[in-house]
Amino acid sequence: MKIIVNITQRTGIASATAEYDGKVMTVLAGGKINLDFAEHIRGGKLAKAYRENPEYVDKDGNIIKNCEFTSPSTAAQFVTGRSTNGYEAWKVEKKLSLGKYLKDKGLR
Repeated sequence: MKIIVNITQRTGIASATAEYDGKVMTVLAGGKINLDFAEHIRGGKLAKAYRENPEYVDKDGNIIKNCEFTSPSTAAQFVTGRSTNGYEAWKVEKKLSLGKYLKDKGLR
């Protein structure tokens, strides 16, 4: 199972596409992160590490290399810079959240 999901921050600053296989969320190169990052985010160490690594994100916030996460929420935090429920933030379709999609399919 591979599900293609998208996230777009309300402000339009950050947006990305990812693949979710039920265990790993791979944020694909070509998206853009919000350069602001809330330092207090619990579990945000991996998100911060990718953000600070110039092999993965350039100085303008462009994602230049795929980034893998074991949590949709950490992947969403990586993109938005905020504490975020990934199952709500990532969308399978414009108004269908990843969480609702998985629930409807009996996968969550």
